[in-house]
Amino acid sequence: MKATPTTMALRTLKSLNKHHKSLLLSQQQRRPSAPFSTTVDLPRITERRPNESGRGGRASDAGVKVALFGATGFLGRYVSSGLGSNGTLTYIGTRGDEFAYRHLRPHHELGRAKFSYSPSRDKQSMADIIADADIVINLIGKYYDTKALENVDKFPFLNYKVSTSVWEANVDVPKTIAELCTEMQVDNLIHVSSAAANADSSSEWARSKAEGEKEVLKAYPWATIVRPTQMFGHEDKLLNTFARMAERFPVIPLVDGGHALTQPVYVDDVA
Repeated sequence: MKATPTTMALRTLKSLNKHHKSLLLSQQQRRPSAPFSTTVDLPRITERRPNESGRGGRASDAGVKVALFGATGFLGRYVSSGLGSNGTLTYIGTRGDEFAYRHLRPHHELGRAKFSYSPSRDKQSMADIIADADIVINLIGKYYDTKALENVDKFPFLNYKVSTSVWEANVDVPKTIAELCTEMQVDNLIHVSSAAANADSSSEWARSKAEGEKEVLKAYPWATIVRPTQMFGHEDKLLNTFARMAERFPVIPLVDGGHALTQPVYVDDVA
């Protein structure tokens, strides 16, 4: 008897159904008996916390409002992701345009993050971000002076000037944020400094970090100072730098003849 197209379609569906059942059975047999296995993806927060609305985790309202400065930096993207995964309403201040912070948008549920243009020299814009926050986190900092071109009247009609100095980023900005937190009675201020901060150091960056801590505690004595060591991660400028040098050059320069020691920390652990 010649098979009709309808008969052939039914036979195909039956064979696919049998294959699907056998595949499910094999997966159940391979599945470990432990209730919490590493092969099973679980949300970070499986149950709703007290006084929290929503289903728990990213799609919930944790009842905490955080103002975050320096979110576009290396550590900032991990802090932003952690806040978003726990249902925190986050106000993010940045001096960049939308292309500078668009990678942070997926960290937060729709409507749980507000991005505002906030230059470090505009005190009012920083105050607007801090105004409704319970916690303020400052991650702003620089390792070196950044420069930019400006127009001049004489030849060559251009001048290479310092746009943002190390002292402005590491001292003046944290001081301004701390003063605003005191003025607006913010519950907690977290300022990220460095374990290398030392007022007597030969490094201008280390001295500026120490001075920044001093100014923050002077303006907001209850501030929490975080002092991480060198941080490493997927986008770091520490291990990746040595990896690129090893790839391109026959030798790798070592600090202090290879006797200098460092104790890096994983960036996600700091966040």
